[in-house]
Amino acid sequence: MGMTGLQTVLDNIRPSFEYNVLYVDQYLKGVGLDMGCGNCPLMQPNCLHFDVSPQPIAVEQVGSNFRQMDVTTSIPAVPGQYTDYIFSSHMVEDLQDEKAIIKCLMQWTKHLKLGGHLVLLLPDMQGGRYPTVEDGGNPSHRVNVGVEFINGILPKLKGLELVQMDTIPHDKSCTLDVVFKK
Repeated sequence: MGMTGLQTVLDNIRPSFEYNVLYVDQYLKGVGLDMGCGNCPLMQPNCLHFDVSPQPIAVEQVGSNFRQMDVTTSIPAVPGQYTDYIFSSHMVEDLQDEKAIIKCLMQWTKHLKLGGHLVLLLPDMQGGRYPTVEDGGNPSHRVNVGVEFINGILPKLKGLELVQMDTIPHDKSCTLDVVFKK
């Protein structure tokens, strides 16, 4: 399988990504972390980018703000030890199961300032805007996510309050936005 090139990302992937980010942009202020950024990192000032395997396209776009690490369990020290937001786009559905997603989100939450935001962009599988795992969607996806999934795990996300969900127009995007506040 060939690697996605920078021009493909800029022409095809980034425009829809940026469209989706518009719906959560108000929560992406201050010092932030972009977890599992893949080929399309968040382009915000004061944002560090993390991924399990360095993506050459991401490195080319953000340079020294890119860091390699296990995005589900560990975050190195950041200025002030806490961040204003943690952002992740189309990543947590790749984890093995609901329990792993909850564990990951709670681990990330430890690094948020009180009042900070955990911002997720997810493929809306349960809403029918993106193919489910069973219907042959992205082969890296393991968990069908959507509004029902988020509502189901919400009681297990101790210390997080849901402040926004599902505001991206259904006719314009296959992505679901979810924002929690610590």
